[in-house]
Amino acid sequence: MQPNTQLEKTNQKVETTPAEPLVQQKDRWAFVHEVEKLPGGENILDCLQCGLCAGTCPTRFAMDYSPIQIIKMIHLGMREEVLSSSTIWVCSSCYSCYSRCPRAVDITTLMMSLRNLAMKEKIPVKKEIKPKFHKTFYEIVRKYGRLHEPELLMKILKKSDLPNLYNNVKFGWSLLRKGRLKLRPTKIGNHAELLAILEKTAKEEAQ
Repeated sequence: MQPNTQLEKTNQKVETTPAEPLVQQKDRWAFVHEVEKLPGGENILDCLQCGLCAGTCPTRFAMDYSPIQIIKMIHLGMREEVLSSSTIWVCSSCYSCYSRCPRAVDITTLMMSLRNLAMKEKIPVKKEIKPKFHKTFYEIVRKYGRLHEPELLMKILKKSDLPNLYNNVKFGWSLLRKGRLKLRPTKIGNHAELLAILEKTAKEEAQ
């Protein structure tokens, strides 16, 4: 009697198809619940994957993953891939995606929260200048209450990149001649109130 080779092949496929490990399932939902607690992530599980956010995004061309892909990756628990992606740094915070989302998923605010989480945990990113820009921007605003562009550029530009330095100096000189740029920084009037707000916010985030 000839053996049923088709049945053997079927049984072999069933036996060699591994189920998703329980640990991975726990890690997946751990990241989902972590995102749900972040500003902008409250409705992350309501996403329909309709693609309106990706079709609306003006900076999609510069991203490694589209906004809809980032949301799906969050659903799958891909924490490291999400926090190391360039997408969360390239987002221009225009709110076009949020304004058109049929389920009110605040993707723009979520991108900001993911950036903060990536900086807090010092996650390596593909575009090193982006975290440095955001961190330096915050430090200058905290120091003066407003942005001081010359100081920002001096801290984030690579001193070894002479062509880029030359172009920025040339552009800065043009702004200076037109009265659009100040070399000396000035503080806002209620600077102490701003510091109090920032300190209060930092304490709330730490809780």
